[in-house]
Amino acid sequence: MQLQQTRTLRNTFDVDMPLHPETRSCEDVASLVERFLRSIDAHRRDSRDLAPGDVLQALSIVTAVQMAKGEATERYGSGLQIELRGLSVEAATARI
Repeated sequence: MQLQQTRTLRNTFDVDMPLHPETRSCEDVASLVERFLRSIDAHRRDSRDLAPGDVLQALSIVTAVQMAKGEATERYGSGLQIELRGLSVEAATARI
């Protein structure tokens, strides 16, 4: 991944990162990234103690849950309804 600042005044960055082989829609990826970043920014405004590590940990958990949902759908079919009922994050481990 390369991060390159393109416009100092607007704080705009170009991020050059290869797409995952299973990516179907660049537009959907861009839309999700924008929503994730807006959500993080909104949470940061509400929680001033939010650390960069907190954001990375949350994204890691979301990625793991999403992968598990994909594996379950492959195994049991697309009609499977998967819903996160609760999340407990502890100091050493996360239980989902």
